[in-house]
Amino acid sequence: MLIKRVLPALLILTFAVYFIARYKGPEPGILTTIDKSNLKKYWKISEVNLDEGGFLLEKNSASITSRFRLRDFELTLKLKTTKGAVGQLNFSTSKSYDSKRSRGYSVMINNSDYSTGIAQKTGSLSKIRNNYILTAENNNWFELKIEVHGNHIHVSVNDKLISEYTEPQSIRRLENLSGIVLSRSFISLHKTSDQGKIVVAEMKIKPIIEKSSREILPFKPDSLTDIIDSLNQREFPMIDFHVHLKGGLTMSQACEHARENGFNYGVAANCGLKFPVTNDSTLISYLKSIQNEPVFKAMQCEGREWVTLFTPEAVAGFDYIFTDAMTWTDDKGRRLRLWMPEETFIDDDQHFMDMLVGKIEAILDGEPVDIHVNPTYLPAKLAPRYDELWTNERMDKVIDALLRNQVALEINSRFKLPSIAFIKKAKAAGVKFTFGTNNAKNDDLNRLEYSIKAIKEAGLTKDDMFLPRARADRKILKKGLPAKVTG
Repeated sequence: MLIKRVLPALLILTFAVYFIARYKGPEPGILTTIDKSNLKKYWKISEVNLDEGGFLLEKNSASITSRFRLRDFELTLKLKTTKGAVGQLNFSTSKSYDSKRSRGYSVMINNSDYSTGIAQKTGSLSKIRNNYILTAENNNWFELKIEVHGNHIHVSVNDKLISEYTEPQSIRRLENLSGIVLSRSFISLHKTSDQGKIVVAEMKIKPIIEKSSREILPFKPDSLTDIIDSLNQREFPMIDFHVHLKGGLTMSQACEHARENGFNYGVAANCGLKFPVTNDSTLISYLKSIQNEPVFKAMQCEGREWVTLFTPEAVAGFDYIFTDAMTWTDDKGRRLRLWMPEETFIDDDQHFMDMLVGKIEAILDGEPVDIHVNPTYLPAKLAPRYDELWTNERMDKVIDALLRNQVALEINSRFKLPSIAFIKKAKAAGVKFTFGTNNAKNDDLNRLEYSIKAIKEAGLTKDDMFLPRARADRKILKKGLPAKVTG
């Protein structure tokens, strides 16, 4: 009986000793700096220049590949990119890298401006937890850290957690992505663009090869998780562009919620008359306070008076700006706020709808916004008659205004707006879309359920989706602000 109990333990110990003895990499459990003195001992290089204060990858085929295999590790790189440079840090991958064959995980290195080159940015765990937010800048040093412990992956940029993923026991992948699984294999850095340079000033790695130190985190996906994972694998941009830090919601909580659910966030300040941000000074101060956070920086332009409170130069600091048609002045000079019954005046239903459509057209024609949010919102009195009041003619007028001004249409998951019929009509016309929650407090961040429904029922593809404009192409700088309020 003693032999039966002892023998399995001896076999495991023997295997562990043999495994460690065969390991030819840096010392396990110790953080080892990789420099010119030991690079070729541990890593195989191809078309890498070692004379620029580090390791220079300039050619498309340039690469650094480990001579050893690991499953769990902590790897930190100090990097700098120049314009046009794109690369990937691959792990759980084969020794011979093949860009057309997906095996293992890939972390993106790409600091190009929005709407320039590929959409995924540095820190993206590509096709698994895609990141579309700029986390580092070209020509500036930044730190990229990848940690693999058990079934959990962390990707950080400049000490900010960007991508986080727990690999489930039952993995569901698209057929051509079935090789994206954790395994004991090689680690490699590849440059994947013809333009630009990637400079590696420093690499540090801590191998973890003892199974006893491996933590397997519980993770049980549900049906919505499976759908979001499938969309990420298709590189559909799962971005909630409309989130507010309200009701006690912190930036940390918002970012955690986004990482856990597999999408990115745009966090917006409320800017306008009688709102927290009312002038250039408070606008710039707010922007500085979140400049290092891994979210899109958004400005919600409140009311129609916002155009008189800020300058184009200050507004252009944001990744994008948006507004709605929930605050305007009617033809009797009454200022309406449509979500407040006591401030909503409806003398005649049809006349009110005609005014609303006219105000939407005036706003989209006059204000240099990127996204029209809370679209087709109706006051509580009229909301039950939504399908009746939003006639084809009224929908067409709004869609035409969106198109002629290149404004994206939000699919709002909180209000479940606009209707699927409206979305289908807008898609057929060529309108671009965004997803948005517009949370009111800290416990109503949803999981983009209505947006996901719209993807399926309206047949949306990634080509239908809006992404922020490049800095030099921002509409506010090209169009400027109207001379007077639009509504």
